[in-house]
Amino acid sequence: MLKLFLDLDGTLAKFNSKKNALERFDKEKGFFSSLKPFKNIEIINEIAKNNNVEVYIISATPNEQADNDKMIWIKTYLKNIKQENICFCRLNENKAKVIKDKLNITIDKECILLDDYTKNLIEWKNLNGIGIKRLTSKADNSRKIWKDYSIRNLIQLTKTLDKIAIENC
Repeated sequence: MLKLFLDLDGTLAKFNSKKNALERFDKEKGFFSSLKPFKNIEIINEIAKNNNVEVYIISATPNEQADNDKMIWIKTYLKNIKQENICFCRLNENKAKVIKDKLNITIDKECILLDDYTKNLIEWKNLNGIGIKRLTSKADNSRKIWKDYSIRNLIQLTKTLDKIAIENC
């Protein structure tokens, strides 16, 4: 069964649409819970209802207040994600290693990370996982560092997951 791991900020939630986001996110109570979702966020809930894909959240935060804010956001927009499938790590932690340590899941070809941050995708791939780059105006891969799967909008995610499933049978 495929396991889909989802980043939040810049991937599902519009982090960069907040004015001075980088100066505010680690101090301001309610910052994360007030972020708007990207268009077609309901696709994630549909995928989470699918019996062929187990959906997880793996999101980096600066502190426990941000953890709480993100949990509010998840409960608002991603109602079909199981509580036990939500995992937070601290900024600059290797998400793949955190998943292994906290959820006891070994990253392999059935583990897919959707993230806007190329560093996370490379670390994931280095542990044998599959990455999908979430392209946005801020994370556009203009330096062409990421060479594998990418999507511009959430509508493309289902087709990309189908393609990955076929290629890895």
